[in-house]
Amino acid sequence: MICEIPIVKERFSINRFALVIGSLLPDIIDKLILFMNLGSGRGYAHTLLFVFFAFIILFIFTKGDTSVSNPFLMGLLIHLLLDLGPNLPLFWPFISYDFIINDDPIGDWITTLFTNPLVLTTEIIGLGSLLFIIYNNKLYGITLIINFLRTNNQNRIEKTNN
Repeated sequence: MICEIPIVKERFSINRFALVIGSLLPDIIDKLILFMNLGSGRGYAHTLLFVFFAFIILFIFTKGDTSVSNPFLMGLLIHLLLDLGPNLPLFWPFISYDFIINDDPIGDWITTLFTNPLVLTTEIIGLGSLLFIIYNNKLYGITLIINFLRTNNQNRIEKTNN
């Protein structure tokens, strides 16, 4: 959302697709593991070790293209920052962490959503951010959203000369 603030948007061009993928990837991986009853919803992909390896793999795969890898890294780190809490295994495997297997992941998530004010607040902020980006950029259709993600002024983080 910070990248959509008009003054930031005017000065920097950010690969939105890489940023979005980076910010969603930890939940995509860990939620898949959760729904297969192999771990918790905040597990292996919510660690700095995962961030390091994901960034290195993408950096190598894109042949050092920082216009893709840096926004991806920024998305990963922002995701972990917003998920900070006592149950986040940030420094695993260097600090021991119990990955709890949950028998009813959806039910427990709904219960946590409505009983933990911090979780409810972060979910509302996330939804509000999404709605702000959709409204501010008039993204009222899937084609417009796809074009928005593909469009980057210069397709990299770069300070413009004004």
